[in-house]
Amino acid sequence: MAKRLSKLKGLFLIDEADALKESNERESLAQLIKFLSDYKSAFKLIVVGIATTGEELTAGHPSIERCLKEIHLARMADSELREIAEKGMEQLKLSCSEKVVESIVDISAGYPHFTHLICLKCAVNAIVAGNRHILPEDLAVALHDAVGEAEGALRRRYENTIRGAKNEAEYISILRAAADCPIPEFRLARLQEELTNRLGLTIPRAVLSRYLTAMLSNGQRGVFVRVGKGVYRFSDPRMPSLIKMVGTQRAIRGS
Repeated sequence: MAKRLSKLKGLFLIDEADALKESNERESLAQLIKFLSDYKSAFKLIVVGIATTGEELTAGHPSIERCLKEIHLARMADSELREIAEKGMEQLKLSCSEKVVESIVDISAGYPHFTHLICLKCAVNAIVAGNRHILPEDLAVALHDAVGEAEGALRRRYENTIRGAKNEAEYISILRAAADCPIPEFRLARLQEELTNRLGLTIPRAVLSRYLTAMLSNGQRGVFVRVGKGVYRFSDPRMPSLIKMVGTQRAIRGS
C-alpha cells in the first residue's frame, strides 16, 4: 500500500487516531508513515488524536521520530469558553446566570466540545420549557442529558472503574478531587489537599495510594496512569470533564 500511495501527491487525514486501541493497529500506522518517508513521497498523512505525545498514537515506534512533526493544540482559555457559551446563548435570545456559565467553563476544562454539548442541552431544555433564563437547577437537567451523550468509551471506563467497588462513595470522592487538581499531572499530596479542603475527607497517604493503584488504567477499567513515584495523571485528558459533569449534577440536585 505504501508503495502505491507514494506515487500520489496529497494529504490524507486520519481523525480520532486515539480510537486505535490495539498496538498492532498503531504499529501498522507507524510503518505506513515510515515507508512513505523512505520513499520521499509527496503524499502526507495528518494524524489527529488525543494523546500526550505523538508516540502514543504510533505505539512509540522509534524509527519514525524523524518523520513526524508534532503540533500540540493547547486547551482553550476560560475566557474563550465563556465567550462560546455567552455568544451562543445570545444568538438564541437566551441568558444564563453567572453561576451556570462559571460551572460550564469549569466542567469543560479547556475542551470546547463539552462547552458546546452542555450549552446545547441547556438551550434545548430551556426552549422546550418556554424559559429564557437558565438557572442552576436547569443546568442539572442539562448535565444529566450531556452525560448520557458523552462518548461511550469514556463513560463506560468511568462506570467500570467505580462499579462493584467496596467503598464506591470514596472512589467517587477521590475521582472528583483528582478532577479538581491542576493538569496534566498531580501528586498525592495535592490530591490529599483537594480531598480535605473541598470535600472534608481525610484519607491517609498509604490508603490513598492503594485506591489510586486500584484505579490504574487496565483494559476497559481504570482512569489513572502512574507517571512517577506519587505522581499520576488521567489516562484520558477528557475524563475530568466527565467526572465534573456527574459531580456537579449530583451537587445541584442535592442542594
